[in-house]
Amino acid sequence: MKKFAKENLKPICSPANLDLCDEDRKKEISDIQALPAAELTAKIEEKQKEMKEAEEEFEAEVKKLQEHYQELTKSKDEKVAAVKSSGLGLMKSVQSHAQKAKQEL
Repeated sequence: MKKFAKENLKPICSPANLDLCDEDRKKEISDIQALPAAELTAKIEEKQKEMKEAEEEFEAEVKKLQEHYQELTKSKDEKVAAVKSSGLGLMKSVQSHAQKAKQEL
């Protein structure tokens, strides 16, 4: 495990490791560091709010899908039950009996 960590887990570009950043990323970090603390906090909160809204939208749509799935399942089950109660089993039994009778001849 140490070998894996040593080979694959390396420092990445960050404020603590600017030497690993390209010029564009260094500028981004510099611009963010220049923000007043209150403004940075507000921007972070806004981004977190966007993420929360995306998650809530996703959950709501998944719930709708689950409800639709349940409706479809219920409809299918009702249709299958109606077909079975309309004599399907008896028809299959008659067909099977007729085939056995032919084989015996």
